[in-house]
Amino acid sequence: MLEVLHSLANQSTPLHHGVVFLFNGAEENILQASHGFITQHPWAEQVRAFINLEAAGVGGKEVVFQTGPENPWLVQAYVHAAKHPFASVVGQEVFQSGIIPSDTDFRIYRDFGNIPGIDLAFIENGFIYHTKYDTSDRILTDSIQRAGDNILAVLRYLVTSEKLADSSEYRHGNMVFFDLLGVVVVAYPARVGTILNYMVAAATFLYLAKKASLPGNRDLAYATGIAVLSWFVTLMLVLIVALLVTLLGRSMFWYNHFYASICLYGSAAMGKIILIHTLAKNLYYGTLSELGDLYFDVSLLLWCCSLVWLTQQGLCSAYVPMLMVAFPLATKLLLAKEFKHRGKRSTQLTMNVAFFI
Repeated sequence: MLEVLHSLANQSTPLHHGVVFLFNGAEENILQASHGFITQHPWAEQVRAFINLEAAGVGGKEVVFQTGPENPWLVQAYVHAAKHPFASVVGQEVFQSGIIPSDTDFRIYRDFGNIPGIDLAFIENGFIYHTKYDTSDRILTDSIQRAGDNILAVLRYLVTSEKLADSSEYRHGNMVFFDLLGVVVVAYPARVGTILNYMVAAATFLYLAKKASLPGNRDLAYATGIAVLSWFVTLMLVLIVALLVTLLGRSMFWYNHFYASICLYGSAAMGKIILIHTLAKNLYYGTLSELGDLYFDVSLLLWCCSLVWLTQQGLCSAYVPMLMVAFPLATKLLLAKEFKHRGKRSTQLTMNVAFFI
C-alpha cells in the first residue's frame, strides 16, 4: 500500500478523485476498526468505492472473490485495468453463502457504509496463516509485486472514471466474471448469462431428444443411473478414507501436501469410477465407440441438469456447467457425421476422451 501511495503521489497526471489509504488493525475482534472508520470518521461520507486487501494464506495470486454489491462498473474496471487478473464469481458466491466460517472488512463497508467495492485475498499456503510460521520472511516478493501492479492499475483506472463521482447511478444487476488462465477476465451481466444458459440448455435437450428417438439409443436412462451410482459410491469411498485418516489423527495432513491429497483421495475416487464403468461395459455394453458416445450424452445430460438448476437459483456460478455443456456439444456437432464427410472412429474417440478429461 505504501508503494502504491508513493506511485500515485509522484505521478505527473493529476488525480480526478481523492484516494484514502486506511491502515488498520482490530480486524480479528469482530472487525471493529473498519466499523469505527465507516461509521464515525468524517471522511467516510466521501468514499464512493473501496478496494479491500485480505489474506487467508501467504503469497500466491491475489484472487478477487467479492465485488459489488451490484455496481458492475467495478468489475469492468478490474477487467480493463488489472495486469495479472485472477477472479471468479464462484468464489464470491461460495464465500457469501456462509459455508466458509470467515468474514472480511468488505461486509462492514457494504452493510454499514452502503459502499461498493472489490475484495482481494492471498489464498496460497493457507496452512501457515495464523500460525507461528506466519512470518514476514515467508511472503514472496513476486506476490507483493503482482498485487501492487494490479492494485495500482485498477486505482489509476478508478480515479479517472466518471462513474466514481456518483456510483449510485450505475448500481444495477450483478456480473458473471471469471479469468482465463490469468490472462484475461470474461465478464458479462447476469441477465445475459441467464439467457445464454437457457439457450445452451435448450440446444442440449433438443440434441438429446433427437438422439433418444433414434433406434438403438434407449440406454441413456440406464447409463445415467450407472454414472450417478459411480459418483455416489466414489463419494462414500472418499468419506471412508477421510474417516480413516481422521481416526489416525492426521485429518489435516493433506493441507500442506497438495499432491498427497491427490494421490490419496484422487486415486481412490478415480479407481472406483473406473471399476464401476469397467464392470458396466463388460456386463452390459457392446463396443467401445458405442460406450463412449453414450456416456458423452450422459455427461451432457447431467451437466445440463446442473446448469438449469443453478440458473433457476439465480446463481452466477452457472457459467461453469454452461461451459461444460456448450463447448463439448459444439465440438460434437462439428465432428458429427451430419457435419463431416463420414466421421472416423478415432476422431470420435479422441473427442470423447478430451471431453471427459
